[in-house]
Amino acid sequence: MAMGDRPTTAPGWELFPQMHALIDAADPRFTLVATVQDAADVMTWLEALTTTSLWNMQRHSTVEALRDEAGLAARARLKGVEMRFILPRRVAEHRSPLASSHFSYLRLAPVAHPLMISDGARVLMGDSSGDTIWTSEDPDVVARAVGFYDRLWASAEPAVPEGQPPPFTPRMVAIGIRLVEGATDREIARDLGVSERTVSSDVREMSRRLGARSRAHAIALISGVYG
Repeated sequence: MAMGDRPTTAPGWELFPQMHALIDAADPRFTLVATVQDAADVMTWLEALTTTSLWNMQRHSTVEALRDEAGLAARARLKGVEMRFILPRRVAEHRSPLASSHFSYLRLAPVAHPLMISDGARVLMGDSSGDTIWTSEDPDVVARAVGFYDRLWASAEPAVPEGQPPPFTPRMVAIGIRLVEGATDREIARDLGVSERTVSSDVREMSRRLGARSRAHAIALISGVYG
């Protein structure tokens, strides 16, 4: 079994049941932010607050989430924000195969519960049901979350081993996202400022690297349908 999927007790996963119990008990150290259906608004809110670091770990990822996170990451880099991102190996390799090529800082480790930490001072996490998103700036809550994330980050492995190129080029990632959105080669070429022949060539190469049987199969793999 790959290291990114191997269960580990080192980080201390008991943190999450403890925090969920506080949330369920309406502990004042936690504040309700939104439901998961409003996660996009939460990210906009969090982006405006973050100035130095944004640490993220998720159990799942899709090409749609990749597109949204890509915009956030690009804006964060312009602000000089330190970015960290952890996904399970099976998700990075099968459900979101473009992720490791887009996020140079992506690491792989088991993720039992999602967690985000902004500026080392603000925590976002779901409740025990996963239906709502809560935040805390309580120093003890934040310190425990930061300690947990640091330990998991240290035990995680880079999605792309040092010295190796990522599976796909930046242009291929952009093309892959647009393919899943239903764009034609002509539309993608216009958006990226390249020729249709270049787009078609990149799609063929992406299909080869994915082991896809056809263009449609490649799009399905990129979107995580067969993950």
